[in-house]
Amino acid sequence: MTDKEQGLSPQLPTGWIAVLLLLLPLSLLAREAPELIISGDANEAVTGNIHALINLEGYPCQPPKAQYGLIRRQILKHGNEALQAMGYYDGELSFSADTTGDCATVTLDVRTGPPVILVSADIRLHGEAADDPAFQKLAKDHQLHIGQRLQHDRYSRLKRSLQQNLINRGYVEGSLSRHELTVDTVRREATIVLVVDSGPRYHFGKVEVNGSDLAPGLVNAYIQFQEGQPFDSKRVLETQQAYLGAGYFSAARIQKGTADPATREIPVSITLSDNHRWSLLTGIGFSTDTGPRIRLGIENRRVNRQGHRFRAETQLSEVEQGAGASYQIPLSDPLRERLDLHTSYINEDTDSNTNERWSTGADYIVEMDNKWVSTLSLEYLRETWQIADEVDQAELVIPGYQLSRIKANDPIYPTFGWRLSGKIKGAHQGLSSTASFLQFTPSAKLVFPVVGGRVLTRVDLGYTEINDVTELPASLRFFAGGDSSIRGFGYESLGPEDANGEVIGGRHMATGSLEYDHPITAKWHFAVFTDAGNAFNDIEDYELRHSAGAGIRWRSPLGPIRLDLARAVDEHRAWRIHLSMGPDL
Repeated sequence: MTDKEQGLSPQLPTGWIAVLLLLLPLSLLAREAPELIISGDANEAVTGNIHALINLEGYPCQPPKAQYGLIRRQILKHGNEALQAMGYYDGELSFSADTTGDCATVTLDVRTGPPVILVSADIRLHGEAADDPAFQKLAKDHQLHIGQRLQHDRYSRLKRSLQQNLINRGYVEGSLSRHELTVDTVRREATIVLVVDSGPRYHFGKVEVNGSDLAPGLVNAYIQFQEGQPFDSKRVLETQQAYLGAGYFSAARIQKGTADPATREIPVSITLSDNHRWSLLTGIGFSTDTGPRIRLGIENRRVNRQGHRFRAETQLSEVEQGAGASYQIPLSDPLRERLDLHTSYINEDTDSNTNERWSTGADYIVEMDNKWVSTLSLEYLRETWQIADEVDQAELVIPGYQLSRIKANDPIYPTFGWRLSGKIKGAHQGLSSTASFLQFTPSAKLVFPVVGGRVLTRVDLGYTEINDVTELPASLRFFAGGDSSIRGFGYESLGPEDANGEVIGGRHMATGSLEYDHPITAKWHFAVFTDAGNAFNDIEDYELRHSAGAGIRWRSPLGPIRLDLARAVDEHRAWRIHLSMGPDL
């Protein structure tokens, strides 16, 4: 018998339940099968397991009297199986049916009785598996709690894990030679014996790769194992994911060959299919910060056999128009190390400033073993800007370094995850720059579950060391307000002001957000939030501005789309609508 986990539906506030019920068609509210009610002393876990095993959907709403005997036998049989799976072998079940309503209701009264207690769990490892950390961890963290109620699902799960480990870790000759669960119903005691006879662990044998026109050195660099290493199917899967994530290949098929008992090796063959060389890049989007936007571009995925890539694209929106190109060179570890050469031209016109900038530079990007991404950059920036009555131009050579990481349990809709990033960059007049500055921009975001929904918190900070903020180009000054900053305020509408009350941007920034969203349906969510912060030049002049609002979220296949309604708190401002899209982290 197995125990089936039950997913709990999120608990919605009473008001939302009422709204949803009003929107549902009456036909959906009518029951079309007999209802099962479980009474007695069964706890939530037992009740859930009984519901999982008993299905009355195949019966009409008012079954013929001749069928009630069949229904009774089915319910009592599966009810007993559900109780025994949870360790209750002396349970008492009684069945009754009420046919007076429009649809029959059957009641199963459950008296669980005393549980069977697990008194011993004997897990033995023989062969090379005895020294294998993966098997040692399974034997240590088995969750078969001695002295507590027997749970069949934990025994079955451990048994499957041991058998799967033999396959996944190359124990070709191994077996689970003994697997016994013995229940003494008189003494209400259970014992478990699991014996693994693994035999020797096989190793990776010869690896053959074919099907790609790329240089063998580049293709082989994606293989996550070496000939002679202990076999591990996890390494095989990581290799396939590396090939598919590289962008060079449309398919990657990896097959294990026949294991050789003489050499104890498992050969591996990899068959690749190259992706199309050229790709057309298109995209459309909308946000209240920039208005509608369109992106057009082309990409050459394989400029040469060494896997160099070229991309050119243009992006147009009401606020920003620009074009750029990049050339990417994979290095010794192409999965984690590359050099990006890039150039771009951007013309930006917001309510606070107008700027025209051209930049070119290089980024050396490395993903470290701990999953943090390190980026060493060098950029040349030429920018002309107008802020209020100030018109100026700057030429800067800007070295920089960034460290970042994202961790989430789901790439599109995480219920738990975080993002951390910190970048430091600067320029000096002695190094072909018209101004000297040093700027640090840390940011963090955290997502975690609460009462059926999610809490999303965000902090964005900025600090600039410079003598005169007017020497800093508009693109390097800090502004606040907008879809991803402080909702309820216009895009880049907050910051230090000149004598005429016009926003001119600041040296520093501190903004944050606290949001809670709760599912209404599988795809739609309701959210409430508050944002706060501002841009400033000196801490004594920091004026905290904050807002609050509510919105809805649609979990589209490409990521969440957010529609928010927000306004400033304690200020006589109108409500603002914010529409944005993009990943939560």
